[in-house]
Amino acid sequence: MTTTPSSFRARRLTAAGALAALVLTGCGTSQAAMAPDQNNPTSKALSGVCAASTQRNGIVHCTRLFPGKKPIRLPNDPSGTQRFGALKRGGTTFHTRGGDLPLAAAVAKLMKADADDGRTAYTNTIYLATISQATVTKIRPVADIDENAVLQSAFADRAMEGTIGVRTRQGDYASQATLPVRIELAKSPVHGELTGKITNATRAVRGAKGSCLAPLNRTKANPLVGEFTAKIVLERHPSMHAAFDDELVLRWHNGASNMGRAYYPSIATLLGGDPLGRTWQAGLHGTPTAGPDLNLRLVSGGGGTC
Repeated sequence: MTTTPSSFRARRLTAAGALAALVLTGCGTSQAAMAPDQNNPTSKALSGVCAASTQRNGIVHCTRLFPGKKPIRLPNDPSGTQRFGALKRGGTTFHTRGGDLPLAAAVAKLMKADADDGRTAYTNTIYLATISQATVTKIRPVADIDENAVLQSAFADRAMEGTIGVRTRQGDYASQATLPVRIELAKSPVHGELTGKITNATRAVRGAKGSCLAPLNRTKANPLVGEFTAKIVLERHPSMHAAFDDELVLRWHNGASNMGRAYYPSIATLLGGDPLGRTWQAGLHGTPTAGPDLNLRLVSGGGGTC
């Protein structure tokens, strides 16, 4: 059985504890440290960017976001050549309210070097970008979003439905044969993890479209055996295998994990510019046939016995 390596957790550096105030510039080849400035007018302008925040060395640290479709509320951009925004998944595109922009080659190189070295603050950061000829030539971190706040906004108190791969007679798992599954997620994440439960593990559950989802344990092909239990955990893993290989992970009780990119929420996602995919296809990390494959979608409604 392949488990999630502990190095993934070690590399998941949240902006709350690891964000350094750096200027990344396309005009040079180094990162110049900014002096802390508690009176920075940009910081003052960003004080209302989220529902609750603190200030750390001139950086706004958001601990709670707004409810609804606009969890982050950016102030007006300082000018046409200076815009607030965040990196989209993949790390090569910068989302602003005025549209998506490419990174200058030197900026992209520096960002990739940071990610290669395990510095993944980009995954929680709002930047102020300098724009020249429709290209981001410099970015400066001005705010960061707590990891719990990201998960809270994207997934807390929601449900997913879809299919789960079944266990074969040989004891491994098939990706083609599946059973219906429903996962309900907790109301609040803790330490960057959001717990959840497969609700039709042992009882029939009403699906979002009104159908009755049969209990998984009433079939010989029940995938939830041994270490694979109804209790799961969701967490983000930025740059899991390579720079900007950002994965949303579903972790099982024994540490084994499924992963997929389509449901990884970036800060640009919370800004409305990097939407999640329609479905989240999450295969087992390591040896795919050693555990159940998942194909899920976020749903509204459903739940309760049937």
